[in-house]
Amino acid sequence: MEKTTKIGALGAIGCFSVQERLWRYLKSQRIHPALLFIGPDKQVKYQAAKGMAKLLFCLNKTKTAFCNECNNCKRIEKEIHPDVYFFKEESEETLKIEVVREVIGQMRVTPIEGPYKICVIEEAHRMNSGAANAFLKTLEEPGEGRFFILTTTQRGSILPTVSSRCIEFVFRPENDDINLAEELQKKYRDLLTEASKTKNFAQVIVSLGEKEEALKFLQFLQLEIHKALLSKESSKEGSLLFNSYSTHELTLKFDSIVTLEGQLRSNANYGLMIESLLRNHFSGVFL
Repeated sequence: MEKTTKIGALGAIGCFSVQERLWRYLKSQRIHPALLFIGPDKQVKYQAAKGMAKLLFCLNKTKTAFCNECNNCKRIEKEIHPDVYFFKEESEETLKIEVVREVIGQMRVTPIEGPYKICVIEEAHRMNSGAANAFLKTLEEPGEGRFFILTTTQRGSILPTVSSRCIEFVFRPENDDINLAEELQKKYRDLLTEASKTKNFAQVIVSLGEKEEALKFLQFLQLEIHKALLSKESSKEGSLLFNSYSTHELTLKFDSIVTLEGQLRSNANYGLMIESLLRNHFSGVFL
């Protein structure tokens, strides 16, 4: 019997599971022609896009899985299937209108092995305004069996006219994979509590130092918010910092942190951006 594989590594645990939502959506057989995958980890989103392509083209698929072993699955994995196009981020360069016109032209051609054609554009926020505007009509009327998957680590940099034409799936980090020492968590907890009381958020940035520790600090915030959310759904112990916030407030904060993590991993100015995050979302006393 052929081995089957679900689209894996899609999102976070608990109430933030994007995996279940995306999987149910793909099984509905009513797939919107334009999807936008958002989150800090480029590879996770890219593999999910490949998984969707495999699910559509797999020769041995079931209702819930692709085989990952047939000729179509293997060619998609190697990015050599003639009806699946990948526009990967090779550099930080802007995606210009010429590239978008190439995408549109390729997607208009009749599928070679039909009935689908799929285009994956990694880090779609690199499109300048001219390129994005040239893309709008194609996103609205892509044609039968045409699908676009856009990925981004910078949600706020996608033009609203583009994102409004897509169904969004937010890929949040796997909290089970975040492993921070207790003393480091205490350090961050004390820093955040003191900064919230004094409004001196610049001191947090000074204490964090390098970018790698700034990323750990954002992961700490994700863990704390996740604990607070779980405590509202069960009797589990919550967060010492965030239990007083509502589920809606915690969700908004979590989204902001995940977006910022994606920007930091794209070499943004982490100091100013973290300070802005703290001022906008964590200026109140937590306890």
